[in-house]
Amino acid sequence: MATLRPVLLRCEYRVNPLGIEERQPRLSWLLETDQPQRRGQRQTAYQILVASSEANLRADRGDLWDSGRVASEQTSHIPYAGKPLTSGMECWWKVRVWDQEGR
Repeated sequence: MATLRPVLLRCEYRVNPLGIEERQPRLSWLLETDQPQRRGQRQTAYQILVASSEANLRADRGDLWDSGRVASEQTSHIPYAGKPLTSGMECWWKVRVWDQEGR
């Protein structure tokens, strides 16, 4: 059973940026599978979690934004749509993806 996972998460085209100027940064990722020989793997939905602390993110608490499950194959230029971001604010984020088999 192949597993599809997001890798190389980017915020405004940068991996782990120290600072950004956008109030609604765009989020993107690439997809990787543990069985690259298996054709037809694709994302059918995603969920973005953005947290104010690494601990919240580890606990799956998107206290700044939880997109909920979004039915979409989109993996790039997804605008942040959570609580307002302020200058100097630290944020952590991750994305979950589902494939065509609902995994």
